[in-house]
Amino acid sequence: MNASAGPSPSTHVVPSGGVDLAVRDHGGDGPAIVLLHGGGRTMDDWRLVVPRLLATGLRVVTADLRGHGASAPALWAWTDTLDDLAAVIDHRGLDRPAVVGHSLGGIIAALWAARHSECPLAVNLDGHTNPTGPFDLEPAAARAAEATMRGFLDAEVRRSGDPAAARLIEELGALDLLATYRAARCPLIVVASTGTGVEELLPPEVADVFRAYRRGFARELAAAEASTPPLSVVDVPTGHDVHLEAPDRVADLILERLLPRP
Repeated sequence: MNASAGPSPSTHVVPSGGVDLAVRDHGGDGPAIVLLHGGGRTMDDWRLVVPRLLATGLRVVTADLRGHGASAPALWAWTDTLDDLAAVIDHRGLDRPAVVGHSLGGIIAALWAARHSECPLAVNLDGHTNPTGPFDLEPAAARAAEATMRGFLDAEVRRSGDPAAARLIEELGALDLLATYRAARCPLIVVASTGTGVEELLPPEVADVFRAYRRGFARELAAAEASTPPLSVVDVPTGHDVHLEAPDRVADLILERLLPRP
């Protein structure tokens, strides 16, 4: 796919529940799409995908999530982030936009899909909650694995000393992502990056637990796909940063759904 730079985007500050959100409207006259970045990242993460979408005429809007980038600091709550997304859509006058997110932003896209049947497409690029189950293990081993992973996550939060990180981990732990997928009311694509090497960054005992989690979650995700018509799962052989490693593949996944060929 040939990607062109296109015109310079307009920048905006969108208020939402007392938090100012940084937004870029890249223009375009076609169907609208909002792109959401992952945790600890910014909307600049979409720099390789945006030109590819603009080249087809899509109306593209990106935003920094609350507490990220140029948006104001704020503690995390799923209801607040969904309100933020609604505020961005309303502020930019978008008509039933598609919502695509990476990692943390992908979870927001999935939650949006569970609440908005009018949404033409939602995409979660490798967004997951805390890896505390399900595990591909016998019950006793699964309980031990959960304790190991929770202990590791708690230690990481204590080491960071960051209340915002602690709140985010808490919110991730409280969300049943598989139930969210099963509740999808519009077309929802979940992209799993099958080439991820997260295990290499973890202590050996935690890496073993994470492998069991990946197997267990993949099994349950396949079952959710089989029982949920709006849900489709796509494997992409990249690391976690699917949109940076395979921008053409990500753009094609979006465009073939939003702009079907005759």
